[in-house]
Amino acid sequence: MKNITPTLTGLAAALSLAALPAFTHAQDDGAGPRPLPSPEEAATGQTNKTLLTVDGTAITENDVRERFMQRYARQFQQMPPEQQAMLQPQIEQMIMNELVQKTLLLNAANKDGFKASDDEIAKNLEEIKSQLPEGATLEQFAESAGLSLDDIRAQMTEDMKIRQLIEKVTGDVAEPDEAEVKKYYDEHPDEFKEEESVQASHILVSTQGITDEAELAKKKTEAESLRAQVLEKKGENFAEVAMAHSDCPSKAQGGDLGTFSHGQMVPEFEKAAFSQEIGAVGDLVQTQFGYHIIKVTDKKDAKQLAFADVKDKLSEGMLEDRKTQKMQGYLEGLQKEAKIEQPGAPAAAAPAEEAPAAPAKEAPKAE
Repeated sequence: MKNITPTLTGLAAALSLAALPAFTHAQDDGAGPRPLPSPEEAATGQTNKTLLTVDGTAITENDVRERFMQRYARQFQQMPPEQQAMLQPQIEQMIMNELVQKTLLLNAANKDGFKASDDEIAKNLEEIKSQLPEGATLEQFAESAGLSLDDIRAQMTEDMKIRQLIEKVTGDVAEPDEAEVKKYYDEHPDEFKEEESVQASHILVSTQGITDEAELAKKKTEAESLRAQVLEKKGENFAEVAMAHSDCPSKAQGGDLGTFSHGQMVPEFEKAAFSQEIGAVGDLVQTQFGYHIIKVTDKKDAKQLAFADVKDKLSEGMLEDRKTQKMQGYLEGLQKEAKIEQPGAPAAAAPAEEAPAAPAKEAPKAE
């Protein structure tokens, strides 16, 4: 089904400045991933080199590093070095584009005089606190994200200003009328098919990186033992065993993988999950990741969603699409007017006298 969940934060993130030139900092060699500054280096500013300036506002290595660590550190550390070397430049480029985009919007918001009140920030912090596990503090939450509480306050301040700017720029965008919404629904029937889906949890005993047959046999025995523990309690302790023993990050949610349809899991896992009964704990399933113990918690048959069931969300989604288009044009205007520079970049060659001067190509883009 068409993704029609609207948020202003998502609206800003969805806008693309794909036309911007690539701004990267050189690697010393191609043997491995370039190390980002360590937390200690970042704190002292020892390697905080400016990568770009956007109308005088610097985007630094530390800015890229912080966003990299917040979003990707855990997954990145689990990758083999050759995969890290391939993905790191791509991820860094994406982050730099996002930071350029955010800087353009934040500078515009500041120019328009938007502000975030202390009361609004305190309210948002309280909302975060209410969602934390019992006994956890905001300071612990910030530390787990590699930030201080002041960093989170600063990010909230910036996000609130940008949100106010987006609301101003898109405030005159008209909602689609019912005829327009119905026309879209009728012309895109495939977007409103709800595929057959399964909600499942799993416990993973990882075998990645293991080639020794004896070690692999030990892992299988370990998985069989965990399955026996779960079956002994008729699956009622599944989440508890997953949290204690699973090698998948989903262990934090008791092994819950959420809802998925065909084609989203590796074939062996998909076949087992869709064939199991609700509430049943299946046999061990071996995939490229290791041994899985799967418990299916819900199933939904494929169906065509009625217009009445999707009308409101579809209307909201179409409105957000219109707002996104409006913001895209606004950002393109900011980009044309902005002075975006890469320190140390060679100056562009002057055009030949007989050739007409080409239009100046402006350089440079977040629970």
